[in-house]
Amino acid sequence: MDKNRADIDEGFKRPSPSRVQISAIVILTTTGLIIFYGLTTISFHYSSTNKFCSAQCHEMIEPYQQYLKSSHYDSSRGVVADCADCHLPPGEMNKWYAKVRQGMKDTIMHFLLRPEDFDHQKWKVSAAKNIRSEACLKCHKNLFPSELQRGGLLGHKAFKRGEVKSCLNCHQNLVHMWRES
Repeated sequence: MDKNRADIDEGFKRPSPSRVQISAIVILTTTGLIIFYGLTTISFHYSSTNKFCSAQCHEMIEPYQQYLKSSHYDSSRGVVADCADCHLPPGEMNKWYAKVRQGMKDTIMHFLLRPEDFDHQKWKVSAAKNIRSEACLKCHKNLFPSELQRGGLLGHKAFKRGEVKSCLNCHQNLVHMWRES
């Protein structure tokens, strides 16, 4: 009986992969990962541009028109902040996480909602919650410029002391205006 068992087990043995097969697997896997990473990076950067959002997304027509009239686009100092500068958090990992999370939500909304059914107010409030003060501070490094008025001076001092948690507590209508109901 042991002899029959040994014959059966012989049929289940697999030959070891050759060096050529192992090399091919490693090369194909590495090539696939490089291509995947490259395409993901390209799509990440392209979908973070103003051109992409304003041209590809019907939901962004109104917010983009508001942006074009704002000081973040038409600055007397010539500095322009793109949408991603504010709406994506600083740090590569944070940006990737936000892009995946927001991208899935935005894609579903893009294909399921008609423009007339889109609640811009609700979405604006949701989007504002994702804007971090760190994003503002990338451009606004000097919180105490010489032309700052007294109210701004007091507000910025309170922010520096941690009494005001977010720049948006005071600066909420700089780019996107609240709609009248």
